[in-house]
Amino acid sequence: MWGAGGDGGFGGKGNFEQSGGGFLNTTVSSPSTSDKKKPERLTNVMPITIAQIHLMQESDEHLSVGSVSAKIVTFVALVQTVDVQTTKVTYVVSDFTSPSIEVHLWIGESDDQSKLNIMQENTYARVTGAVRSMKGKRHVMAFNIRPLTDLSELTMHMAEVIHSSMAIQIRDKENATASTATGFGSTSMLTSGMDTSDTFASNTSSKLSKPQQLVRQAIINCKDEQGIAVSELYNSLKSLSRQSIQEALDFLSNEGHIYSTIDEDHYKSTDCV
Repeated sequence: MWGAGGDGGFGGKGNFEQSGGGFLNTTVSSPSTSDKKKPERLTNVMPITIAQIHLMQESDEHLSVGSVSAKIVTFVALVQTVDVQTTKVTYVVSDFTSPSIEVHLWIGESDDQSKLNIMQENTYARVTGAVRSMKGKRHVMAFNIRPLTDLSELTMHMAEVIHSSMAIQIRDKENATASTATGFGSTSMLTSGMDTSDTFASNTSSKLSKPQQLVRQAIINCKDEQGIAVSELYNSLKSLSRQSIQEALDFLSNEGHIYSTIDEDHYKSTDCV
């Protein structure tokens, strides 16, 4: 099933490339300037394909599927090339839904490169990160990237992409109907419940302030499915004021280090995706 020629066993790339993944043209939207709203806090990790990134408009800050703006995305792709430098590792990856894309994983000054889990070429990886643009070219700034231990995860990921797109479409239609009937609609965001293991921590702690490091580490240490409650952070981080904890949460969320889960008072780390 999985060919040695680097095509991932999809029977040639064209099966996906010719149609943009077969379902993407109707699921990706670019809100007009008047409709755009910048979420104050990250509330989802969106399963996507690389084609959806390439379909983004140049003016888009974040990838949008329906009414949902995703600051953090996750996808599965084949690692085609690896370039290790002093400050970062650059991967060129492809999921065969569109042209390849670069993934940048920044290396902190305190990180021991000999201990970094560098991905190998011609292996499949789970990438979680944020879409960025430089000189008009899209790339992904990875928060973490790990090898697939089971190739069934590739099939599962494609199912998650389709499911999330359909769920958003259904939710948007229901909200539109409710808005017409009542004069207002729901503004809730789609929250991903994905939880995968064997990840390694993102190399950013050295760039955070002490309160931000303490809050981030407390969230990483929590293994509960729903994440850690803000009240638990208040109780466990006695050396920090509630205001300092809240400011750290806002910063970490906006920078893509954490995301809310069951509600606005529970958080998980993107290192656990």
